[in-house]
Amino acid sequence: MTKPLCLVTGACGFMGTHMVEVLVEAGYKVRATDLPSAYPDDDRAAGRFPSVLRKLNVEFIGADLTDPDSVKPLVKDVGIIFHIAGLFNYSSTWEAYEAVNVGGTRNLLDAAIAEGKLTRFIMWGAGGVYGVPTPDMLPLREDMPTNPPNNYLKSKDLAEKLVMEVCEKHKIPYAILRPTTVYGPRAVYGGGQLVMGLAKMNPLAAPANFTGRVPFIHVRDVVSAALHLAEHKGPIGGPYNVNDDSQMTQLDLMRFFAKLNGALFIKLPPVPVEPIKKVAMKVAGLLQKVMVDMLHKKSPLEADTIAYLNGDFVYSNEKLKATGYKFIYPDARHGLRDTVQWYRDEGWI
Repeated sequence: MTKPLCLVTGACGFMGTHMVEVLVEAGYKVRATDLPSAYPDDDRAAGRFPSVLRKLNVEFIGADLTDPDSVKPLVKDVGIIFHIAGLFNYSSTWEAYEAVNVGGTRNLLDAAIAEGKLTRFIMWGAGGVYGVPTPDMLPLREDMPTNPPNNYLKSKDLAEKLVMEVCEKHKIPYAILRPTTVYGPRAVYGGGQLVMGLAKMNPLAAPANFTGRVPFIHVRDVVSAALHLAEHKGPIGGPYNVNDDSQMTQLDLMRFFAKLNGALFIKLPPVPVEPIKKVAMKVAGLLQKVMVDMLHKKSPLEADTIAYLNGDFVYSNEKLKATGYKFIYPDARHGLRDTVQWYRDEGWI
């Protein structure tokens, strides 16, 4: 049977380009979309790689999801939507988050339902919507209530709920991916910053009480899980945690990178984590105010990220596994090693 036309939003970005690659490899016809400004040239600082789409020779339509008229041409004859596009910047305003992450999702759903060809809707949610967990919450499961701790995650939580409501009302099979720390080739922000930073450190050090576990997932597993759910013959619905099987502590992670870098690892004495976090959050708040409000630049230290310091994050991936998905990189150590080698081969580090 002829495979349905797929639409990938945010297609020029880190995960978007990987999603397009996997779909093309699987024999799908792909329509890619992103902001028109994202397409002309690669911009590593912004995490945009349109050259990948051009090499794959896929159709590209520039659009702004916050403009309903801009969205209509995107969904013509589309059977499956992989909705990756979103605003991720802790320094953004709530109005911007709401317009892009919630309003853009609403516009896309409205247009696709009006077109009448949609058979599956796969959306990128966020693993952080559970908030910072307490020990009694672990492992984090999809049936737990959400408690988003910042405006970015609040907007993603609202977008998730919107997708659930609309797709269930119109009986459209859907899945919401909740990826954790995503890393892999072309990763610039988030997991990319973490991996590149650690890969350049010598020596590496961590306090002895930094035993919180760090969640990881390779980008190829995120997009492969998305395609797996889109093709799954059984029922799908609701959120799916997308997290590998490794549960490295922050100490484990530092030791691993020390070995990978051929660097010295130093285990420091325990430190009082909570007082340090309070001071760091105050400093970050002041720095963010100066950088964003006065200099109109992104702050290098954001208070929202400090809240996760030494947090213990363990996610259940049993719901995804129950659909038959097999991880490409079940152990982050293998994926991290390959990713660091990619960064070195490309001259990023």
